[in-house]
Amino acid sequence: MKIEYKKDLKDVFKLDDKQVYIIDSNIYTIYKQLFQSIKNKSRIFIYEANEHTKNYDSLQKIYSFLYTNSINRSNIIYGIGGGITTDIAAFSASTYKRGCRLILIPTTLLGMVDASIGGKTGINYNNIKNGVGSFYIAEKVIINTKFLESLSETEYKNGFVEIVKMSFLPQSDLLSSLAEQQGIEAIIKEAIRTKLELTHIDLHDKSSRRLLNLGHTFGHILESVSNYDISHGTAVAIGIRAAAKLSFQKGFVTREVLEVIERRLDKYALPTSFNSKYLPEILRIGKSILKQDKKADDKYNLVLFNGIQNLTIYKTDEDLEVINVLREFADV
Repeated sequence: MKIEYKKDLKDVFKLDDKQVYIIDSNIYTIYKQLFQSIKNKSRIFIYEANEHTKNYDSLQKIYSFLYTNSINRSNIIYGIGGGITTDIAAFSASTYKRGCRLILIPTTLLGMVDASIGGKTGINYNNIKNGVGSFYIAEKVIINTKFLESLSETEYKNGFVEIVKMSFLPQSDLLSSLAEQQGIEAIIKEAIRTKLELTHIDLHDKSSRRLLNLGHTFGHILESVSNYDISHGTAVAIGIRAAAKLSFQKGFVTREVLEVIERRLDKYALPTSFNSKYLPEILRIGKSILKQDKKADDKYNLVLFNGIQNLTIYKTDEDLEVINVLREFADV
């Protein structure tokens, strides 16, 4: 995977009517001038990106779009948008005609530091986030931070949560980058470097790459029970707090370490609780969501803390252990 950093939006990609473009509808509206030189507008697929359209129905429409445009494995499929768009574009590229060329242009902070990096693709299935997907490395990811200027505060924080999450990884120097208040491009570069270091040695998520799942097992429960009303960033931030709390309860870390972790999350005003109206649904289907966790085998694989920047994979078959610690973060 090649990462390219571009300064000007006009240099993001060279438009070519031989290629096809799957573009988030918001990005197409805001940056329409970027796409004016594509004379054949039938080469553009405008995608209404949200968690509810990240599904098989949308995937079928993309397949039809690729078929109509006679796409083969020599053509490039561009995925341009946030993580939802790059996920479904990459999945379609990985499966159409057994794999087409793929270039991703993430336009959100979450997409730049996480979704477009490392080769994970997918769609949601039966209310399970990324329940169907593949591992497929884009030949290139193009980063231009000017796209961030049009992000809402909520969307920006969704991505920033992943940056703070990665600051807890032993492979990362993000804590220094954040403490030194480096510019966002430098922080993005360190986040990408950290993720690539893990994914390079464990593409298929069998060992060390699982550390990137910190907060996500808890977070995916919150996303699912809220029907995605709880954003990914909020869910993962609460999930990291839940992981820290369970680490303390299991005796993996001291109270002092727990407080250091919590202070780092508080420093960046990351969410501390979820609406208690979701508690009944957590109790009703939380266990079934856990059973569908993509990283589970015969047991659940939770990423917990062994120290400030020291993580471990904790195997358990006690689903109530997970549910009960998550319940502590309801705003009752």
